[in-house]
Amino acid sequence: MVKNTNSVQIIKEPLKVGSSENWITELNDKILIAMYIETDRIIYSPSDLTLYMDSPFASWMEHSVLINSELLSSVDAQDELMTLLQKKGALHEDEVLKSFVEANLSVIQISKSPNAAQDTIAAMKSGVDIIYQAALSLLPFKGYADFLVKVEGKSRLGDFYYEVWDTKLAKTLKPYVVIQLCCYAEMLEALQGRRPDYIVAALGNANNQRLRTNDYFYYYQNLKSRFLQAHQNFSERHLLNPADSTSYSRWTNYAENMLTQADHLCQIATITKSQIKKLYKVGVNTMQAIVDTDCDSVKGINPDVLTRLKAQAKIQKDSVGKDVPLYQILPHEIDKKTGLSLLPPSSPLDIYFDIEGFPLEDGGLEYLWGVTYFDESRVRQYKDFWAHNKEQEKISFKAFIEWTYGRWLQDQTMHIYHYANYEIAACRKLMGRYGICEHEVDQLLRNEVFVDLYKVVKGSLLLGEPRYSIKNVEHLYRDKRSTEVGSGGDSVVVYERWREDPDGNSWETSKILNAIREYNIDDCNSTQELVDWLRLRQKEHGIVYLGKTELIEAEVQDEITERIKLRDALLQKAIQLKDQGDIKNAEVHSLFAWVLDFHRREKKPMYWRFFDRMGLSDEELIDDIDCLARCKRTNKPPYKQTARARNFIYEYAFDSNQEFKGICEKYIILGKERDDGKNINVNVIKEDSYFDEGLIALQMSQELDEIITLIPDENIPVKPIPEAITQQAESFLRGDLVNTAIVDFLMRNIPRIIGHQSGKPIVVSHDPSLRLLEIVKAVRYLDNSYLAIQGAPGSGKTYTAKHVIAELLTLGKKIAISSNSHKAINHLLINTVEYCKQERITGYFACTKDTDETLTELGVDIYKNEDIATHLQPSCVIGTTAWGFARDDLENAFDYLFIDEAGQVSVANLIAMSRSTKNIILMGDQMQLGQPLQGSHPEDSGLSILDYLLHTTPTIPESMGIFLGTTYRMHSAVNRFISDAIYEGKLESALDNDLQCIKVPDGYQGILNKEAGIIPVPVFHEGNTQASEEEVEKIVLLAHQLIGRIFTTKTGVERLIDWSDMLFVAPYNHQVNKLKSALVEQAKVGSVDKFQGQEAPIVFLSMCASDANESARGMKFLFDKNRINVAVSRAQCMAIVVYSPSLLETAASNIDQLETVNLFCRLVNSCPINVRVGN
Repeated sequence: MVKNTNSVQIIKEPLKVGSSENWITELNDKILIAMYIETDRIIYSPSDLTLYMDSPFASWMEHSVLINSELLSSVDAQDELMTLLQKKGALHEDEVLKSFVEANLSVIQISKSPNAAQDTIAAMKSGVDIIYQAALSLLPFKGYADFLVKVEGKSRLGDFYYEVWDTKLAKTLKPYVVIQLCCYAEMLEALQGRRPDYIVAALGNANNQRLRTNDYFYYYQNLKSRFLQAHQNFSERHLLNPADSTSYSRWTNYAENMLTQADHLCQIATITKSQIKKLYKVGVNTMQAIVDTDCDSVKGINPDVLTRLKAQAKIQKDSVGKDVPLYQILPHEIDKKTGLSLLPPSSPLDIYFDIEGFPLEDGGLEYLWGVTYFDESRVRQYKDFWAHNKEQEKISFKAFIEWTYGRWLQDQTMHIYHYANYEIAACRKLMGRYGICEHEVDQLLRNEVFVDLYKVVKGSLLLGEPRYSIKNVEHLYRDKRSTEVGSGGDSVVVYERWREDPDGNSWETSKILNAIREYNIDDCNSTQELVDWLRLRQKEHGIVYLGKTELIEAEVQDEITERIKLRDALLQKAIQLKDQGDIKNAEVHSLFAWVLDFHRREKKPMYWRFFDRMGLSDEELIDDIDCLARCKRTNKPPYKQTARARNFIYEYAFDSNQEFKGICEKYIILGKERDDGKNINVNVIKEDSYFDEGLIALQMSQELDEIITLIPDENIPVKPIPEAITQQAESFLRGDLVNTAIVDFLMRNIPRIIGHQSGKPIVVSHDPSLRLLEIVKAVRYLDNSYLAIQGAPGSGKTYTAKHVIAELLTLGKKIAISSNSHKAINHLLINTVEYCKQERITGYFACTKDTDETLTELGVDIYKNEDIATHLQPSCVIGTTAWGFARDDLENAFDYLFIDEAGQVSVANLIAMSRSTKNIILMGDQMQLGQPLQGSHPEDSGLSILDYLLHTTPTIPESMGIFLGTTYRMHSAVNRFISDAIYEGKLESALDNDLQCIKVPDGYQGILNKEAGIIPVPVFHEGNTQASEEEVEKIVLLAHQLIGRIFTTKTGVERLIDWSDMLFVAPYNHQVNKLKSALVEQAKVGSVDKFQGQEAPIVFLSMCASDANESARGMKFLFDKNRINVAVSRAQCMAIVVYSPSLLETAASNIDQLETVNLFCRLVNSCPINVRVGN
C-alpha cells in the first residue's frame, strides 16, 4: 500500500479505514498536542492558540503545568466520549485521504521524524498534488497540517502553491478550526512566499468548506499577538482572574474554587461585566464588600439596580451552607402587572413546555419540543416532537402548535408555561421562517397564553442562588437532579456529539438522544412543579392574577382571507413547477406567495416588543435603550408650543447616565390607559429636550403622574402597499407579467437592452466620459426591463443618475424617483434639477415632502400622493416613496422608475411600485447601509432589492449590471482598506485623490502624524456599552490638534482646516449626544445613518463600547461591515478610528462573528505606515 522512502511515504493505493492502529494513535497525539519546551524555549501548537481564544485562564494553567506538573492533579476528569470522537475523527481523515488517492492525485505522507520539516519543503518543491501530515513551523509555532493541496497560482515554488486543509468530524464549522487553519496558512506562507487565498475544512458531512483566508486572518493575527504577549509576560506569581474567561477547558473545578475563595463579584446573580467594572472603580471588589458598603450610588449603575445587587449578594451569602437556599418575596404593588400577578389560575389542560435547541446549525435548529401535561386521570404525561433537519423542524413546529392550539380551543383558560424567553422567540422565528401557523401563534400571543415563569420569578423573588435559571430556582422545591445531561449547555454538546457519531436514529435506539430526552422531561416536570410552588406563594400573599381573562378574537378581514387563498395558489403552482424542473420560475412563484404578507410580518416584532415591554418593570426597562425609565416631573410649569395648541408640554428629568437612543417621536406611557382602555400616547418635543442633560419635553393630552416610563410607539401604516403587491401577484399568477421589468428582476435575468448581446459586459470603457455615455445608452434602450447600477462610496452615483435622467427628459420620458426616505429622494431630485437648469434642459419636477428649502428655490412643486396623477406630463420627474407609487391611479404611469439607495428598499416594496412603470433602474450599494428589517420572513421574501439580486456578491457582475468602480472621494490610503475589505479589491481611487493631504506640523510628535490614511486611536475604558466619555475627551483633544492644519484639495488649493472639514460619527445616539455637548456648536455630529452620502476631509469614528459582547444591539451591529464601510468611506483624506483595545479581544462563538470581528481587526491594522504626499 505504502512505499517507504526514509521519512516520506508515497501513497499509491487507497487506505483501508482503521487499517493502522498506530496511525490512529499518532493522529490523536497530534490533536492533543500542547505547548512543550524545546531547547530552552516554549513551542506552541495551533491548538494552544485556540485554547487561549476560548479561555485565557485555561491557557495560563497549561503554561503553569510546564513549570509545576503537580497541578495536573487538579484537572477535571477525562471525557471518554471525546476520546472516542477523536478516534472517529481519525477515521474521517483516512476517508479524505482515500478520496485524494482515488482521484489519481499524487500523494506524499510526511512521517514524524527529525527531518519532517525538510521533507515537507522537498515535497512542496517537487510539486506533488497532496502532502499529507505536512510538518510546518514559524517559531514559536509548530504543527502538522492534515493536508496541503496544490493549486494554480504564482509563488516562490513556481506556477503553483499550496492550500491547507484540515479534517473535522463535526458537521458544523467552528471558529477554532478556522484559527488553526489560519495558523497553518501563515506557516505555509513563510515557506512558499504566498498566503493561500483559501483555507479548507473537510467536515464530517462530506462538505469541504472553502473560506477566504483574509476574511479571518486579521482576527488570527491579533489573537496570536495577544497570546504571545500573555505568555511572554507569564509569571507563577501572577494569578490570572478566571472571571475574565467564559470557559475553563479541563480546569473548570479549579477555576470555580478560585472564584469562590476570592468571593468574586461575578458570582452575584444577574450582575454584568460592565457593572463589575464600575463597582471596581469605587473599591467594591468582593461580594462581602458590596454587602457591607454604605455607598448608595455608583456612576453608571441605576440606584434601584445597585440596591437590588446589594440585596442579591446578601441573600446569596446568607444561603451559603444551607441545603435549601433562602428566598424573599418582593413587595408587590397592587394593580401592577409584575411578579406573581402574572401567574394565571390553573386549568386541567395547562401544559409545561421546554425546547432543546442547537445553535451551531446555520440559523439554529430547534430539535426537541417537549411538553409535560396531565391526562384526564390527572396523571402527569410527557409528549415530544423531534427534528434533526430543517424540514423536520417545520413539521415538528407545526405539529406542536396544532396540538397546543387544539387544547386551547377546548379550554381558553389554559396556559403554556415555560421558563425564559427562548420558547416564545423560537415560535416567532419559525412562524416567520416557514410562513406557517401565523394565526395560531398570533392568537396564543395576543391572549397571553404563553406564561414566562422567569418574569414571574424575577419580578417576585429574591433568591440565594448565583443564577436565576430553573436549575437553581428548583432547589426551593425539589431534590438534586440525577439525569446524565445536567444543563442546556450540556445538551448542546451532547447533541452535537450525536450528530457527529449517531448511536441510533431515535431516542428509542440512541443512548445519547434518550439522555437528552430524560433531561428535557426533567425540565418540563420542574416547570410544572415551579408553577405549583409559585401558586402557593401567590395564595399566601393574597396576590391576584392581573393578566388577560377575556378572549381577544383575531380580526379576520376579507382581504386577508383572499390573500391566503392567493398565497396557497402561488405555492401550489411553485410545487408543480419544481416537480417539472423549472426551479427558477418556481422560486419566483414562491416569492410572490410570501411577499403578500411581508408588511404584516414586519409589524409583528413591533407588537411583540411592545407587549413584552408592557410586561416589564421600570427597573428591567432601564437597560432597554429604546425606552426611558422613571422620568420625573421637573418644577418647570407646563406650557403650550403655540398659542393655538390644544395640549400642554411637560418637562421630565431622567438619569442622564441611562443609555437612551431618543429617536422616536411618539411614546406610550407604561402601565397607564385612557378611560376607554387605550394606551396613553405622548409626543417628544425635541427642540425643547436636552438628552445629554437628562431632560425631555413631552406633549400630552392630560397631566400624568410625577414618575412615568416611556415605551416607543413604532406603529407605521402601510396601505396601499400590500394591496398593490396583491394585484401584482394576481397578475403574475395569470401570466400577465411576461417580459416586464419586475419579472426580469425577480428571475434574476440578464437585463434586456435593445441592440445589446445578452451575457456581454453592459459597459466596457474605463474612460469616465465614454463610460457615462455607455450607461446613458443602456438605460435609454432598456426594453421593459431593469438595470442595476452599483455605486461604491464616492463613485459618482448621483452624478451618473442626474445625467441619465436629464437625457431621458430630452426624450419626453416620465420619470419616477423613489427610495425609503424623502431625504434620499429629494437629494437626487435637487441634483437633477440643478443640472437640468445648468444645461437648459426643460422638465417638470415635483415631490411629496418638503425636506429642504432648496426645493422651493428651484421651483419644485410639493403636493400629496393623491395629487400626483393629475400633474403627470411628458418630461417630468416625480419623487415619492412606495406609499405614492403603489397607488392604483399611477398604474403604468411612468416610463422609468429610479430606486435610489436600492440596498435599503425591500423587494416587497419594489413589487408594489413596479405597477407604475415600464422600466426600473436600481441605484445603490448593498455593501452600504442595508434594509431596516425587523421581521423573520420565509425564503428570500425579506431581502432588500440588491441583496436579492446579488446575495453575498460584493460587486455586481459586468454582464448583469454596472459597477461604478472608481472613487473620486477617497485618498488611496483610505480606499485601500475599503476596496480590499469590502469590494474584492475592485474599487480604484482616482489619481488626483492622492493630491489631497493634511500637512503634519513641523515637530509634531502625536498620533496624528499622517497626511492621509486611517489612524487607529486606542483609548482604554471599561464598562461602557454605548457611550464613552473617555473617547469623547480624546476626540475633542485630537480635533483641536487638527484645527488650523493646512489641507490641500484635489485641485492643489491650500486652506486651513476648520470644523466644517470634519464629521464625527458614532454608532449610538447616546454617544452622539455626548459628542455634541463636548464639541463646538458648528461641529457635524451624527450616527452612521445620518452621514450616508456625505463626505469631509476628516472623519472621526467613535466605537463607544468597552466590550462588544455587552454592547447595545450586540457585536453584529457594532462591527457591521456595511456600517463600517459607510463611516470610514466618508473620509476624503483621513479616517480616525477611536476605540477600546478590548474590542479586539471580542470572543466569537461562530464563523459569522469571527468574520465580523476580523473586519474590525483589519481596519485598525490597515494603515501601519505614514503616508506622505508623493508616496
